[in-house]
Amino acid sequence: MSVIYKLTFSLFALTLVVFGIYGTYQLRTESQDLRDDVEKETRLLAHSLLVSVENALRDQQTEDVQELLQQIEHFKPSIDVSVYIQNHSIIRSGAESLVWPEEVKQTLSQTALDGEMKQFYFPADDPDFLVMSLPFNKASTAMPGNLAVVRSLQKMKEDLSKTRTYILWSFFSLISFTSLLCFFLGQIYISRPLQELRQAMLAFRNSREPPEPLPISGNDELSSVRQEFNRMTVQLFSAYRRLDAETQQRRQLQRALQNADKMITIGQLSAGLAHEIGSPLQIINGRARALADGSEDLQEVRRIANILVDQTDRITRIVQRLLEFAPRPSSDPALCDAIQAVAEVIDMLGFEARRQGVVMTFTHPETLPLLLINKDGIQQIVLNLLSNALAAVVDTGSISVDLSQDSIVYADNKIPALRLTVSDTGTGIAPEHLPYLFEPYFTTRSKQGGTGLGLAVVKTLVTEMGGSVVGETEFGKGSHFIVHLPWKNPS
Repeated sequence: MSVIYKLTFSLFALTLVVFGIYGTYQLRTESQDLRDDVEKETRLLAHSLLVSVENALRDQQTEDVQELLQQIEHFKPSIDVSVYIQNHSIIRSGAESLVWPEEVKQTLSQTALDGEMKQFYFPADDPDFLVMSLPFNKASTAMPGNLAVVRSLQKMKEDLSKTRTYILWSFFSLISFTSLLCFFLGQIYISRPLQELRQAMLAFRNSREPPEPLPISGNDELSSVRQEFNRMTVQLFSAYRRLDAETQQRRQLQRALQNADKMITIGQLSAGLAHEIGSPLQIINGRARALADGSEDLQEVRRIANILVDQTDRITRIVQRLLEFAPRPSSDPALCDAIQAVAEVIDMLGFEARRQGVVMTFTHPETLPLLLINKDGIQQIVLNLLSNALAAVVDTGSISVDLSQDSIVYADNKIPALRLTVSDTGTGIAPEHLPYLFEPYFTTRSKQGGTGLGLAVVKTLVTEMGGSVVGETEFGKGSHFIVHLPWKNPS
């Protein structure tokens, strides 16, 4: 249900309650006022008639009394008047416009006998008649008795019914008008601006460019919301641009590290080829030259020997060009902020970790001195270890990186070193695979694209930098790699 309908229904219910209470109070007040007016008018008429009837009876003019009663009932059909004499005679008009209930007659007769004044409604719960009985003044007439006035309340009930109908119609008209006015004003001042704001949000979500700013008119809360929305879109798109730029930088750094990894792999492959092929080629080349320089003067033998020499020279040149194409990276140390170097790699892989639902933490001292160490090598080591850790974590998990100062023993001497620890809550490594952990081309993730060179490159780089690497793992619970890298004092 929309906000406008909620407001309209709430206003309708509130108005219904308030005006219901007010209407009920107004009807009761109106009913009481009408009853008071009827009583006052009837009492005034009764006292006036009492004086006239007493004078007529005192002069023994009974016909005049009857004529007076007829005139009253002619002009006031809702009023019926009778005169009760204590000798049980009753003087009434001949018209008898009202039918008196039997209980009323009996009560008036008894009241006349008692010579009392009495006023009551009949019936008591929902009266149809107002009954008033006034005794004669004993000093004014020799005939004791009472003047009875019975007034029908039908006209009063009709007036109350009309008043009730008028109040109800006014009540529902006012509620309907107020609700419709609230609905239409809400559509103009609330619903329409909120719809425009919603459309702007949808356009903002589906667009790569900032949307047109929403128009601002007035100083109400919705105008403030529009103004804040316009400001928010500008700030968010500015943040998106900065994020895109940072993403591009991270991708460039990642590509550079990947290219470095490839070059290291090619260098290892080249070194392996040179080692495996170079020695046999030297033997073949030497034997071929000895054959070519032999004392046997056989033309065919020499021709074959010359072919062997040419082909072995050709293979040697190929291997040499391959070695020249992929030189091994330099491990010369340089001044480096180790914390910054590690943080750059962690930041580069942060998006992939969040996408996999992996929580990555980095703990380190507040500061470390600038160290003479190979920055590229450190970053390549961290990249390979974190990449393996991300691949090992299934669904969700955590990876922690810790960097601290430590020392290693070298030639019976303790030298300062960096301690790098990478731990994950991944699948771990089976015990039978541990002996082959740092061997080139050994991998348990060949179907997922693993090459088996990541940890081998780590081992090579750490060895070249004079450090050590240890892998600890528990199958099904994760892995723990500790790297020690010595560093030189810049002084």
